[in-house]
Amino acid sequence: MYESIEKEIMIEKHFGCSINDIARNVIISPVWPLSGFIERAESIVKEFKGWYKGVTLIYKEKPITVISSGIGAPMTGDCVIALGYSDCKNIFFSGSAGAINNKLNFGDILICSNAVIGEGFSRYHMEDMQRDCFGQTALGCDELAQVLFQQSVPIAHSLGVAVHRGKIFSTDSILGENKKSFNFMIQKGCDGVEMEVSAVFTAAEAIGRNAAALITISDLPLKHRSLFHGTEEDDEKCYKNTAKMLPRILLEAAALNDM
Repeated sequence: MYESIEKEIMIEKHFGCSINDIARNVIISPVWPLSGFIERAESIVKEFKGWYKGVTLIYKEKPITVISSGIGAPMTGDCVIALGYSDCKNIFFSGSAGAINNKLNFGDILICSNAVIGEGFSRYHMEDMQRDCFGQTALGCDELAQVLFQQSVPIAHSLGVAVHRGKIFSTDSILGENKKSFNFMIQKGCDGVEMEVSAVFTAAEAIGRNAAALITISDLPLKHRSLFHGTEEDDEKCYKNTAKMLPRILLEAAALNDM
């Protein structure tokens, strides 16, 4: 339906900038504030605001675009689809998740290049929309994930947390996280649960871009230390310490990436 609309118009409407303002490497996040990236920049090329707010900055002499994608699969997924009208090549997604794997702890980093679909967005961007894709795996880019992994390890070590490679489950409902759904996630081999990654990977495949995800662990729902109850002050401190360093990891990965 929108194929006839010029790319420049779509970029202007969604991001409030021109196509040339969006870099080859793009970082998107529903939760990390743009200020955490801006304060690390050597200079700012362009700040913009359309349906999505973002900035293109210079870090280690490389242009990198950072966009606030909005929480949930529809907002973040459409953000990625809209990037298909730009010349971006690589998408680094970052958010937080609840751990399913008992080996993960508060503040740990989980690097993902595959995600199990538990959201409705992906269905609209599959070849056959009438086929239910719930429980299928959306694939990201292993090479991009490895770049994130390499940049995460030394910083995680300095913080006293671990870095894992694994699989994430993306849900449409936080309150849908219950015994039945957790059992399903465990059967699928998932290490954590959040709300956007499978949509990001589905959308990235649809527009022919590379994508990988860096997630930090915010809660341990299976150990009754959830977003709502049971977390200790030290737990929250560990999570916040890692979250504070994620802009640096993401910028380093984007600056050093040569894909």
